[in-house]
Amino acid sequence: MRNFSDEELISRIWDIEEIKKLIHRRVYYQAEDRREDELSDLWVREPQNRESASFGRNWGYYTGMDNIYNYYVKEHYKKLDEQKNENHASNINQGNIYAHPVSTGLVELACDGKTAKGMWYSIAQETKAVSETEAYAGWILEKIAVDFIREQEGFRIWHMVIAMDLNCEAGTDYSQTPVYVDLKTDPQYIEFGQPTIAKILHDPVFNWWDDYPAVPKSYETFSDDISYGPEGFRKPENKGLEAGEGGGYLWKMI
Repeated sequence: MRNFSDEELISRIWDIEEIKKLIHRRVYYQAEDRREDELSDLWVREPQNRESASFGRNWGYYTGMDNIYNYYVKEHYKKLDEQKNENHASNINQGNIYAHPVSTGLVELACDGKTAKGMWYSIAQETKAVSETEAYAGWILEKIAVDFIREQEGFRIWHMVIAMDLNCEAGTDYSQTPVYVDLKTDPQYIEFGQPTIAKILHDPVFNWWDDYPAVPKSYETFSDDISYGPEGFRKPENKGLEAGEGGGYLWKMI
């Protein structure tokens, strides 16, 4: 790794703080359900980066900003409109809460200063109107990994993976939750729709056995093999991976 001058170190500290601010701003956009603003204000804008951008969750990746927009914005608000047609109009986002605060941030700025990798953990809760008299409240624990790339106006989100570890209804006994969840009935899986690349990225049945997404490390320059996009994914090496249960359970379902 390089030795940096005092001036370079000051510049790098500034860049890291700007990256942290970017992710913190995303938290408030999520809380206000400003998904379209998030994509336009925080994500990549330059054409070549928009084409290679990706958004991954446990079950695959959406690639390209157009596909990300269709899933993250268009389909999301389409479902809210369907709820509006089924229930009273006042239910739409009235009383809904999307709180995904982040903590334990770790940012690694590439030595060449062109990209950065970051990871945060979120203990989140979401409350959504179900009918005029009922709501669903749930806990979501997730690891958030991001590749950032420097554009003309500063760093932007380029690749993002949200690896969910736990999802349960508030007020229920988590110890009574089935170990193996049928994806066909999993609301988070259903909400994710049909990603561009469908594959299991993170199987939380046995916690972090798959080590994905991996904790960022110091690096000289960006390369595909360390990407949080689909080009950087490697199927984990594990003895039980091909078994019908345990670590390989979800891998059998997609």
